[in-house]
Amino acid sequence: SHPTQKPLELIEWCIRQLPAEVETILDPFMGSGTTGVACANLGRSFIGIEREPKYFEIACRRIEDAQRQSRLFT
Repeated sequence: SHPTQKPLELIEWCIRQLPAEVETILDPFMGSGTTGVACANLGRSFIGIEREPKYFEIACRRIEDAQRQSRLFT
């Protein structure tokens, strides 16, 4: 977890408010990857930037797990 982690449901709601033609989401402060997980769940592309190696590794794992789960149901 990350000190400023947001609820996944909140980030998914925010992404759903964007027009459908917005296919790629940029998170320049990726933290533990909640936005990336939300994008994987919603079928959007994601670009994340994180300077702390510890959180970058956590984010990569979470996003990869979410992508694998999404593929099970597509």
